[in-house]
Formats: sequence, structure tokens, C-alpha cells
Amino acid sequence: MENQNCQIPKEISEFENDSKWFYDNNSILIKKGFVGKFVAIKNKEVIASGEDFNLVVKEVEQKGENPSYIVIEYVYPEGTIILF
Repeated sequence: MENQNCQIPKEISEFENDSKWFYDNNSILIKKGFVGKFVAIKNKEVIASGEDFNLVVKEVEQKGENPSYIVIEYVYPEGTIILF
């Protein structure tokens, strides 16, 4: 049986890295005033933010990015517990 390399597409790898960065740096985002806002993260930087998710998506698109490959998360106040 032939050994096949399983490569993760670049976009997925970058998405995973940006997602991890968001959770690792949430307290920094809170201190920078992003509480109560959606933030779009690319290459470990906020490229768009706002209180309306749809407007953040539009801003991402205006920057020539595909929102499907961009981490967009909501910044909750520090100490917020979310139950699923």
C-alpha cells in the first residue's frame, strides 16, 4: 500500500493558528477595548471589528478576504462563562 502524505491546506492551518491566537490572547483583546465586539483575525492580527457581525463580514470582504477562511469571534467581558 502506498504511503500518502496528508497535507492540511494552508488556509485551514492559518485558520487554526488564528483561532488559537484569539483564545490565547483574549485578555489582551479585552484590554484593547474589543469587549462586546466581533473581531476578525488574520495572521494573528485584528483586521476588522464591530458590534454587528454582518458588518464585520462585509469589512473583511472589502479587504479582499474570504470570510470563510477568517476567524471571526465575539469578545465577551472577562469572567464570562458560556454554557453550551
